[in-house]
Amino acid sequence: MKEDYIKNTAIDPLTGEEFVPKRSNQKFASRENQIMFNNLKAAEERRAKEKTRRILNSNRKVLRTTLGSHNEVIRSHDYLLGAGLNFGFNTHRMKIDGINWICIDDHAYALIDKNTFKIKKLKG
Repeated sequence: MKEDYIKNTAIDPLTGEEFVPKRSNQKFASRENQIMFNNLKAAEERRAKEKTRRILNSNRKVLRTTLGSHNEVIRSHDYLLGAGLNFGFNTHRMKIDGINWICIDDHAYALIDKNTFKIKKLKG
């Protein structure tokens, strides 16, 4: 009898408590434990991405501020560095009319010569 009880128990991943599952796929002792476990996991994910997202938000702000009310502007590499653009962080890249654009959300910049970049807001 005791062996049957041991075979039919499970360990809750959140609390480590032993419980008898009511369903074959039940992993948590209660719905509250499942919710708390998933919330803790999601919070850990957000913390892991926080530093990168902060840099991306800063980069987007630099591009938005540099553009001002214009659709496109041209600025030097030194200007963008001085404004605080971190060239190592972007959200994606795309090719438009044969030009490779480095994108940060809805803004993009492209190298047009050795030390000069064109910046524009993407349509969307």
